Amino acid sequence: MFALTKFAQNNYFCLGLLIAALTATYFRFSLLTVCLFLFAFVRVILCYSRKIIFASVFLVILFLLRFYCFQTSLQQQTLPNQQDAQIKVRLYADEIIINGDQLKAKAFDLTHKHKIVLYVKIKSAAEKLFWENNRENLICLVNGDVGKPQRATNFFQFDVRDYFSTQSITNQLSQSSFERVSKWRPKNIFNIINERIHFFRKALIDYLNVMPSPLSEYARSLFIGDLDNDFYQQYPGVTDLGLIHLFSISGFQVSYFFIFLRKLFKQIHLRKEHALILIAATMPLFFVFSGAVQSLLRPVIAAELMAVGGLFHLRVSKEIIWSGSLLIGIGLSPMILFSIGGQLSYLLSFSLLFIGHLKKFQQGLLMSLVSMPIVLGAKFTWHLLSTPANFFAIPIFGIVIMPLIAIAACLQPFLPIVTNTINYLIQLFAELIEWISQLPGKIVFGKLDDWLIVPLVILILLAFDERKKLRKISTTLAAIILISSFLWIHLPKNGEFSAFDIGQGDALLLRTPGNQQTVLIDTGGKVVLPKQGWQQSVAVSNQAKSIIVNYLQAKGIGHVDFLVLSHGDMDHIGNAKYLFAQMRVDRLLIPAGMLQTHAFKKEILPYLNKTQVIEVTADTKINRFPFQIVHPFTSGQAENEDSIALFTKIGGLTVFTAGDLPKEGESAIQKRYPQLKVDLIKFGHHGSNTSSDKRVLQDWQVRFGIISAGRHNRYGHPKSDMQKTISDLHIQSFNTQTNGMTRFVYTDKKSYFQTFAKDFDDTE
Repeated sequence: MFALTKFAQNNYFCLGLLIAALTATYFRFSLLTVCLFLFAFVRVILCYSRKIIFASVFLVILFLLRFYCFQTSLQQQTLPNQQDAQIKVRLYADEIIINGDQLKAKAFDLTHKHKIVLYVKIKSAAEKLFWENNRENLICLVNGDVGKPQRATNFFQFDVRDYFSTQSITNQLSQSSFERVSKWRPKNIFNIINERIHFFRKALIDYLNVMPSPLSEYARSLFIGDLDNDFYQQYPGVTDLGLIHLFSISGFQVSYFFIFLRKLFKQIHLRKEHALILIAATMPLFFVFSGAVQSLLRPVIAAELMAVGGLFHLRVSKEIIWSGSLLIGIGLSPMILFSIGGQLSYLLSFSLLFIGHLKKFQQGLLMSLVSMPIVLGAKFTWHLLSTPANFFAIPIFGIVIMPLIAIAACLQPFLPIVTNTINYLIQLFAELIEWISQLPGKIVFGKLDDWLIVPLVILILLAFDERKKLRKISTTLAAIILISSFLWIHLPKNGEFSAFDIGQGDALLLRTPGNQQTVLIDTGGKVVLPKQGWQQSVAVSNQAKSIIVNYLQAKGIGHVDFLVLSHGDMDHIGNAKYLFAQMRVDRLLIPAGMLQTHAFKKEILPYLNKTQVIEVTADTKINRFPFQIVHPFTSGQAENEDSIALFTKIGGLTVFTAGDLPKEGESAIQKRYPQLKVDLIKFGHHGSNTSSDKRVLQDWQVRFGIISAGRHNRYGHPKSDMQKTISDLHIQSFNTQTNGMTRFVYTDKKSYFQTFAKDFDDTE
């Protein structure tokens, strides 16, 4: 009997599946989750065992109560927005992240008795030095603005608020400063142990930081789960090849540690019972010491179950261990299956249970392919070399990399030459990963529909069945789903004209039906004030990646045909360098004269790669460019008055956008093109009084408008006069401040506006 089928018949597995389906149904109610729950429940009923049926009913009631209490607790601990609040928190030294003059930390709010995220601006170099060198766990009185974690405001954007809610964090304190700082002096034994673990973890982080790079980053990520802010920016190949699981503390490291403890206790001739007690006591400490990340929960629980089973001389099957770790994991962290780490941890460990009949390469292929639906649902890309890369990297990490790093860490104070030699080898390995990731094979698949992920995972597992007929059917169905999804994403019937919510800036997208042409107009960006050396950030917020590239790849777009930079202001071009690093851009259009400006030479020229640069005026004609260029008329300095203005007709509407062009420029365009009529306008200069003259808007007969401006921006955009003009002319307007990302979607037969949210309320 095939192992997967046998496993599916295991009653303990079915109980685990039942509760997993209940979790999905409770927190993400949909037709798919309800069907999964009903399937699991019927399977339990069909076992015809009163004991199992009673256990399943008991567990369903128990976990429903757990979920209700968890959700109620989240609601009760969510604080209303409040400015200038004062909160007393406990800070662990190892959980403080310093980036330039910014401090971020997960803290425990002693005032309201729950976890909270702190964002503090460091005021001086001396204060920064204190926080970098501090190893003590502290009690702090903090002043700041209480709010909720940032939510996604663009389609396909990572939602920080959802992410923190899975960790029972619903509040943040921003614009913060420390009023008083003192050492934490715990009083009970559990807090004393916890305090010491965090103290020594911080000491180890500082010790490993002394080692050269990339050895230091590898050591901290592999042994204690401490990753630099910019680790994946420095080593993008790790992400592209799907090797993240090796650099995140997970079952790989737990197994390594578990085996190490068993061999150590055996070498010192410790009695088996005593060794198992020590292992059972050590694993929770290891969990805390490794950062208590969710992906670590399953393997630690599994190790505990194996140790306890051995202690009481019980035969605990792998199926029971997996199902038990699932039930306990959901009990401890009800939303663990809503994190990618949790999903992959349980799925890959499940796959390991029935791959014994497969050859080594088939095992690696299965482990890689079974995770593909989850990756495509979240990351939208897949590298064909990820399977062989994982196949070779996993044993190399276990046999070579981790022992070498351990040796280097031990010998660092005594034989730095050995450490430097090992660092050179690690550097070669890191460069090899990056080189492989640059080889052809990266596929921009697009966003796989959520409801297809579970069926695809099941079909991929069945595609490795011992029964030939079932293998063929499953493989065929999985291939049909993947190919159909790929074609559906890459050859859409609709097109769109969209405004990203990029903050105080502009970033617009025109995507024609069938993804035939992609035009990006401006990239957004932040105006960065001059900073001293100690204030400079190591890792910067990359909106080009998190918002623009994410969206394009979700739509199956792997390159940009035309990038238009309307003028030289940073809130329009600041993210361009990050875009060039992430995607191929075929042609760059800039206003005539911009080539000679300082902004272009500093922010654009060094990052162009093979992109063709074209300076344009209203007389410039460009092959296959889906816009008519109606401004500038002459060469300039890429200032607001030199902004590129574009006009086109899509989906039955005429569309006009002109960067930060002032009203005098719009009037000049009106005079030069007297027949011009505009249905949809992207209001100039973020809704400033200097743009979009009322008379011009009236003459153009504008019906719809989009304002792109940042929330609570210091300029007060959009201005009240501009809003009055919009109201007087009865223009239906959309504002990224309140609506988030806004799209005008069109086909041959119909068109409609779609916003990410009907209305964002600051009190939400």
